[in-house]
Amino acid sequence: MRKFQYFSLLLFGITVMYTSSFAQQKPTEQLRQKQQQRNFYRKTLQVDSAKAEQVAQVQDNYKQALKAIIADTSLNETARRARIEAAIAGKNQRLKQLLNPAQQARIIPTTELTPSPVEKKP
Repeated sequence: MRKFQYFSLLLFGITVMYTSSFAQQKPTEQLRQKQQQRNFYRKTLQVDSAKAEQVAQVQDNYKQALKAIIADTSLNETARRARIEAAIAGKNQRLKQLLNPAQQARIIPTTELTPSPVEKKP
C-alpha cells in the first residue's frame, strides 16, 4: 500500500511539473513571435524598434477587428464587407500617419490600396 501511495504521489508530481512547463512556454512563445514580428517590420520598413512596434500594434488591432467581424454571425454579406472595408481603411489611415509612401508600398497590399467595388445583386 505504501508503494502505491508513493508511486501515485510521484506520478502526480511529475504530471504537475510537466504541465507547468508548458504553461510557462506559451507566454515565452508569444513574446518570441512578437519580437520576430517587430524585427520583420524593422528590417522591411527600415525603421527603429519603436516605430516597428507601432506598426505591429496597428496590424494586431486590424487582425483582432477582422476576427470580430468574421465571428459576428448577425451580419449579412453586405454589412460584413462594409465593415471589413472600414477596418482596412482605418488600418491604412493609421499606417499612412506612421510611414512614408515608400514604406507604405512595402507593407500595405496593393489589393487594399483602393476600395473594392461593392457588388450589386439584382
